[in-house]
Amino acid sequence: MKWVFLLAVLALAPVLAGMLRSQPRYLVHTCFVLGVLLFVLAPRLWTAPIAWPAWPAPVKGIEISFVDAISVALIASTRGVRIPLSIKLSFSIYCFAIVVSTFAAFQPMAAIFYAWQLLRTVLLMIAIARVCVSEPRAPAALFAGLGVGLMYEAALVVWQYLRGVGRPGGNFGHPNFLALGSEFAVFTTLSLMLGSRRLLWPAATVMAAFLIAVLGGSRAALGLFGLGVILTTLLSIRHKATSRKYAFAGTLAVLLLASTPVMIWAASRRTEAAKASSDTERAAMKSAARMIIADHPFGVGANQYVVVTNTGGYSARAGVAWNEDNRAAPVHDTYYLITAELGFIGLIGLLAILGSFVALGFRALGRHIPGEQGELVPGLLATMILVAIHINFEFVFMDFVLHYLFAVTAGMLIAIASRATIPARAGTAAGAQPAAAPAS
Repeated sequence: MKWVFLLAVLALAPVLAGMLRSQPRYLVHTCFVLGVLLFVLAPRLWTAPIAWPAWPAPVKGIEISFVDAISVALIASTRGVRIPLSIKLSFSIYCFAIVVSTFAAFQPMAAIFYAWQLLRTVLLMIAIARVCVSEPRAPAALFAGLGVGLMYEAALVVWQYLRGVGRPGGNFGHPNFLALGSEFAVFTTLSLMLGSRRLLWPAATVMAAFLIAVLGGSRAALGLFGLGVILTTLLSIRHKATSRKYAFAGTLAVLLLASTPVMIWAASRRTEAAKASSDTERAAMKSAARMIIADHPFGVGANQYVVVTNTGGYSARAGVAWNEDNRAAPVHDTYYLITAELGFIGLIGLLAILGSFVALGFRALGRHIPGEQGELVPGLLATMILVAIHINFEFVFMDFVLHYLFAVTAGMLIAIASRATIPARAGTAAGAQPAAAPAS
């Protein structure tokens, strides 16, 4: 069956590209569907021509998803977009780290799996940037789709909780995974609600994210949800202050205060012993990662951490508990994980990628961008900042679905920043023209 699915994916790209070129109005519909499916189907609907299902790492083969076909189709049916030099350089550093660490990898093929996943991420980022430049309605349609997908996840989480699952993870399987994924949808949607006349589906999206955070019970997710709401609101007011935003800011402040008991209850559902055990194991994993980094400053190879930390005796020396949940999982910190696998060059690359997008968001925040796209900037910027904080507590950012969601936010920032330069260039060109001679 996987070969049938692979053929279907390969056939989808040219068919969809041809349709979008002949009927550009369907770009909006495609973005909406893509947004929905990133939550509903992307975690499940994929195949791997080369598969290592037993490999103990986030990437288990040369994986291909229907999202990749949509990325190719969008690129083939839209015009190019200028990508800032800082972003190109940061990705180049990161890719160089992958190449260097692969030569020292215990299993080079597994490192190639991750390199392939990064390529898919970049494809989607470019596709989103191009479609959002070509079609001004695409960003709102994409986030409307993400909102519907998040509502589906919230309904699934409630259903799982009512069936006795203590910490439901929806379609993503784990609450920490889903909570991080929800951040890519909720803050930008909140920003759109603050700055436009849209209300119902953005409000429902924010409520869905709140339910996911509360029932998931992750302390980081709960704290960062509240921080994200505050940060998004402040950045939105900083971008453009209106009476509507001040009214919403007051309402959101009241709602956050009113929900504090619920959030405290959610964070305290796990026993103190369980939380202490979790903290102890996280600390032990970081200790193991530091040993690997000390021995391998250029990294052990992408997608190799679990194998190296066990076969090299690092987990044993660090005191990581001998059970599947701990020994078969990477260190719960993306920065430590990247440094252990890709070395310090990889860490510099990752920080440069995140920093370049945050800087791009701040630059766009200070520009006059008319319409709804300008009101998306505070949410996109808040998302990048919050995700950069959140991955300090999680390794699941290495999963391909979260790479896709990151690509959506990154691509949209590139598109909006690109559109923001168009009026400035036009104005400069107009100013360079010689003044018309007065009529005699």
